[in-house]
Amino acid sequence: MTNRYTARRAAAAELDAARDVWRNANIARGKIPDAARVRRVEQKLVAAEVIVVVALDKNKIVGMALAEPGRAEDGNGPEIPGLCHISMVFVDPDYWGKRVGEILLSEVATRAERQTLRLWTGISNERAQRLYRRAGFVPSGRTVEHAGEPIIQLERSVRIPPRVGPSDEQPRQAADERRAEHHHDPDQLHPG
Repeated sequence: MTNRYTARRAAAAELDAARDVWRNANIARGKIPDAARVRRVEQKLVAAEVIVVVALDKNKIVGMALAEPGRAEDGNGPEIPGLCHISMVFVDPDYWGKRVGEILLSEVATRAERQTLRLWTGISNERAQRLYRRAGFVPSGRTVEHAGEPIIQLERSVRIPPRVGPSDEQPRQAADERRAEHHHDPDQLHPG
């Protein structure tokens, strides 16, 4: 059985749609972002060092994830070699429960070329925690408070896939299709 959802690195023209998925998912969770938060997310989406991936249902963007190099001091210090910090994973509310988040996380793992993926999520966010457990994330042992809510750090190791050259594109597409059979639904709290 093939999955109807696919994921890929976002094109520049898709970043507004990715932002809209983020905003709509937050609104559905009762966490309406103010204008300053929207501007910060828009700036982050275009930062040179980030990887933005989108999930699609045919040509409609239904999910987005943003990953960046992991840094010491909770993101304020120097880059940590081999660490990828996933700072956003959001799915259009109409697609919650359809495992789109798993496709996004798989695509991030493929594109990040890092040995460890790390993220934070709210302890009370059961939907996100189910997603991350299904995707192989485990608690790192760190829990902190962010914006008055306890959040937990989760991580997972990944095998770095070999670089794909132009002649390898067909096998890569087949692998993407197999990987896409694992689909999702997140909401996530993100520090900073």
